[in-house]
Amino acid sequence: MTLTDQVKQLIEEKGLTQTQVAKECGFSSGALSSFFKGSYKGDNEKLEASLQSWYDAQTKQTATFVSAPDFVETPTATKIFADCDFLKMFGKMGVVYGASGVGKTQAARQYTKANNNVWMITARPSICTINEVLYEMALELGITDAPKRAGKLSRILKTKLSGTKGLMIIDEADHLPLKVLEELRILQEDSEVGFMLIGNDKVYTQMQGGFNQRHQFARLWSRNAKRQSVQQNSKKDIDAVAQAWGLELSDTKLMNALYSIGQGAGSLRALTNYLQLAGLTAKARNEPITLPLILSAQKQMG
Repeated sequence: MTLTDQVKQLIEEKGLTQTQVAKECGFSSGALSSFFKGSYKGDNEKLEASLQSWYDAQTKQTATFVSAPDFVETPTATKIFADCDFLKMFGKMGVVYGASGVGKTQAARQYTKANNNVWMITARPSICTINEVLYEMALELGITDAPKRAGKLSRILKTKLSGTKGLMIIDEADHLPLKVLEELRILQEDSEVGFMLIGNDKVYTQMQGGFNQRHQFARLWSRNAKRQSVQQNSKKDIDAVAQAWGLELSDTKLMNALYSIGQGAGSLRALTNYLQLAGLTAKARNEPITLPLILSAQKQMG
């Protein structure tokens, strides 16, 4: 079997795309497509060497490492999906807030992948001004020649969003100050699409106007149609994760340990990390994931 055949087979088995493979190899998708057809006019040896290196790394990963399930639909994720549906359907603004590592972002990403006209951006210290947030939204909407001026950007976004029955998700929204939240409120009202803000407790406090609601926050707070707090994961969330990893829910000792690990603030992410490391060891030993392996992984990762 030639390298081309091997790569094509791996692409099919893993559900990858040629564009994804080309990007990881450092070439354009057109170059890779031409190489597969035997008509590439560039440096064939260089491309082949890069492709061979990529293929070797992929097969090594498959043989050695255990990947977490692509996505686990926990009861918490299902609730977030329902909120997304509501905001998208009725063109409202809402907030999901709480502890880190409980699955808020992963649920939002999955919803974005699974539904049409759903877009997601992530705020951060470098993307927290009106200009930067609107520009990030424009890029997410596919507006590659977006202007830099906030007023023009806002008008373009209103036109682009209006009539889509879509949902714009802003993750890490706790980075956003009041004037940006106000801009988003007005854009949401003008375009009549759903907006979901995701973040820690600060985003909820920001929208509420602090502990004492102040006049300048009233318009923002009154538009908040959905508010969901996720401070920790439930036992049913942990059950869903354990089942996705092929663990026995009837093993009381194992499940009690997982509940202890996974129900703290932000602990679902930690539990997944422990399961990945335990899975790596289990695969090397050709045995199932056990409680001692999970506890050993927890100890190693602190």
